[in-house]
Amino acid sequence: MSENAEAQVNAGASSGLWERPHLVFLGIAYGFSWVLWIAAWLIGNTTDAGDLLFNENIIWRLVFVGDVSAVLFWSSLVALVAVYGPMLGGFVASRVDPAIPKGDLGKRIRKVNVGGREYGLVILILLAVTIPPLILTMLTAQLSNDGPSLGQLVPFLVMFFVLQFFTSGTEEIGWRGYLTQKLLPGRGFWDTGWAVGIVWAIWHLPVVIMIFLQQGMVHVQILGSLVGFGIGIVAMAILQAWFYERTRSVFLAMFIHAIFNTLPLTIVLLWEGSPAAVLANVLLWVVVIYIKSSTDKAAKLVSG
Repeated sequence: MSENAEAQVNAGASSGLWERPHLVFLGIAYGFSWVLWIAAWLIGNTTDAGDLLFNENIIWRLVFVGDVSAVLFWSSLVALVAVYGPMLGGFVASRVDPAIPKGDLGKRIRKVNVGGREYGLVILILLAVTIPPLILTMLTAQLSNDGPSLGQLVPFLVMFFVLQFFTSGTEEIGWRGYLTQKLLPGRGFWDTGWAVGIVWAIWHLPVVIMIFLQQGMVHVQILGSLVGFGIGIVAMAILQAWFYERTRSVFLAMFIHAIFNTLPLTIVLLWEGSPAAVLANVLLWVVVIYIKSSTDKAAKLVSG
């Protein structure tokens, strides 16, 4: 049964987003994460302790400042644990889904060696979408008064990357390791990226809305920011699907997630009022559209 199922997944049989195993995954991913995010928000509000929903604040306050109260720490920890919803959903759905051979997900999580070219390509794309926003920010934004010093920045980013890899990076076990793996056959990376990107963006809604409220945004600003955030998430899902289609490595997807969350953070920490996020999203779309165009041209050459 497992050999036939694996052959079906790899041969191109298309499966729908709303099939029962996929709903199991989405139910666990959404239910676990949304309940804990909302719980963290309620704890923070009812105790007036606030919360550290921004992961960078957790590292900064705990390691470099050290002024975190017990209530603040635990409410923030609840919010941090919430990101494990997609990972749990991916493991459970992979066990109950006959199309996923037993042990296959674990092999793809441990697939570290995908070639230096793939890792180099990740870094190249990251620099392409980060350096222009950095230059624009340096020219237009004001340096932050309470940001880290140069001596603090490097160890901070290293610790933040490690935190991201083992927290937010584990989302990839579900989004790429399970859902993208199931939807790729018969669709390809572009259509799969759109399908996964939309449900991935919606999954973020509670925590993103809470963060926007913390920033003092009004309803119109929140709506516009949600649209922009969703557009960026879909672009990232397409990029992740492209790399995943090439490598079938969940580890690489976790690396991409963590490094793309970490390096652009330098801009946020050092400058106030940076337009980096908007420009980075635009550049990411330029990249994925270029990849789509190049892939289509290559396919035509092969078929023609």
